[in-house]
Amino acid sequence: MSSFDIDTTEINAFKVEDADLYVFSQYFEQDDVFHELREWYDSEEYRFEVPASEINRLESFLGEYFYDLNRVAPDEIEPFCVVKEKYTDHADILRNSVYHTSRGGNTIFVMQDRLSAEQAAEQDATPLDDSDISFRL
Repeated sequence: MSSFDIDTTEINAFKVEDADLYVFSQYFEQDDVFHELREWYDSEEYRFEVPASEINRLESFLGEYFYDLNRVAPDEIEPFCVVKEKYTDHADILRNSVYHTSRGGNTIFVMQDRLSAEQAAEQDATPLDDSDISFRL
């Protein structure tokens, strides 16, 4: 019996506490995957918004295509978040974010993954845990 390792792609799905849904951003090369998920796609925000009641079905479906869904609870979101002063260049940061909002003179970004958060920090964003801002999705 042979064994082999299959590389999976991890998708971080962030639980939105008060809305009872999960949000994530991912580009799917296979048309049939995107077609199956189209009902949850918000084309204005470039993200998927999946009701919590559907997350188990989504996880099972994505697993068939070698995607590993990582559910991120509201109290575990901090390592994925960065802060940038409003009205400064943030196009590259926005491209890899799942969600963003303004707080005072800052914009808070929830990044797709920890690598994107690290890259944003290299582009003059501040990790949320290094700021004095409190945020929960």
